[in-house]
Amino acid sequence: MTTSNITFPLELVEAFVEQLAPGSGIALEEEIFQTLVSCTLASKKFSFAARKRLFSTLVIGRNWKHTSQIIDWHWRMMRKGRTEEASRRINSFLGLLADERSSDLALMIRRLHIIVDDERIILRQATNLHELLKVLSHRAHKLSILRVHGRYTFSWTTIPQETADGLYALCRSLSVNHLSFSGVYNIPYTIASVQEYPHLRYIDFEESEFAGNDAGMAAETTISPATSLIAGHLDVLTGLPKYGSYEICYTSHGQINIVGIDITIRLRDESQRLNQLLSDERIRSSLRYCCCTCRDTHELLSTTKAIDFGTMVLLRQLTIYLRVGLDDDIPEITTDITSAMNTLIDCLYYGNTKSALQEIKVTLDTEYDLYERTSMFDAVDFSSLQRLRIDSLRKKHPLIQSTQFCIRIGLLPYDSGPEVKSSVEEIVRKLITDAIALPPVDESFLPQIHICAEKGY
Repeated sequence: MTTSNITFPLELVEAFVEQLAPGSGIALEEEIFQTLVSCTLASKKFSFAARKRLFSTLVIGRNWKHTSQIIDWHWRMMRKGRTEEASRRINSFLGLLADERSSDLALMIRRLHIIVDDERIILRQATNLHELLKVLSHRAHKLSILRVHGRYTFSWTTIPQETADGLYALCRSLSVNHLSFSGVYNIPYTIASVQEYPHLRYIDFEESEFAGNDAGMAAETTISPATSLIAGHLDVLTGLPKYGSYEICYTSHGQINIVGIDITIRLRDESQRLNQLLSDERIRSSLRYCCCTCRDTHELLSTTKAIDFGTMVLLRQLTIYLRVGLDDDIPEITTDITSAMNTLIDCLYYGNTKSALQEIKVTLDTEYDLYERTSMFDAVDFSSLQRLRIDSLRKKHPLIQSTQFCIRIGLLPYDSGPEVKSSVEEIVRKLITDAIALPPVDESFLPQIHICAEKGY
């Protein structure tokens, strides 16, 4: 009996491949990668489905975490300053794109990651990266995410003109809606203009920032400044904290609105930048969700000082994540935890303007202060969490629908088994529940409590 005439719909074949090699991004596990390679040899339909996964993310450069699906070269050759291998790899991929048998390859690329080494060899003209970017800008019509990652920080102004123009062309010609930068500064602000890059919606920063006015103009190469990016909106971009994710949209006049932020405060001066951002009238009138991670109460106070969340008329979701215990000079951790909770709750009540918030989530991370089967939490005053009850919050936030309090607890490595973990979580949950349930109240008003005890650092 032959089965050669049996055919399956492509959607079903893709479902088969998904079961064989689950996931949607880079196949980091060698077994999954080899499974996908085997699928490319099974049949045309299986090959197409597997290639969609294999080439969905194209990584160019040295990446210590990824061992496959990368245009890569040996580290020692980079240290010698040689670019021949990088050029050969890129040219080989260009040849693959030009092959009629793989004419659909560029259409499979959804994400492009460029990893820049410390000597910035990949950016050199001789590697022919600029030519690859040019080809992708004409053919990779489904590309949506562009990530530029520096192993060491570098300035956008050091990128050769042809390569910079290629990066511009990707954003301008394709539907790139997500830009991600790591270790890159002096990024030209016009990369976020609606005329040049109308599809942009998300910007991620990790130790990165936009250039000021003069530097931004110097980084423009052949791209003219966007007339819609008026000077009044330039400082919104240049003032963004260096670690964060930002969701943006454009007004009918081409001006930029920031509708969502997810920021981690890692440096002392970053809290001041975030405070200035949240104090800006343009941000207060457009922000819909806000997530802020702080390392200590000082940063939280600096960030939220004089911030009235009621003045943010569109803000619906607020998340604050606070770590405690990073300061070795604090003699009594229980006092620190109590103080941290008071600070967390106080910032929710600042100001007299009623807010439109519907969801509030606060997280306290104490995992740096390892729990040693002692009664360290017995002395913690959890009574401030009563103010996280919905009936209390409605005086300031009349539309509030749900609240959540999470606490992470670090356990000693030798004392972090499942029994200890369960016991610690049960003890702390009871302490919190007893504190917030007085006086008795409808349970629907109580915040959701999440407790996670795990092996600490």
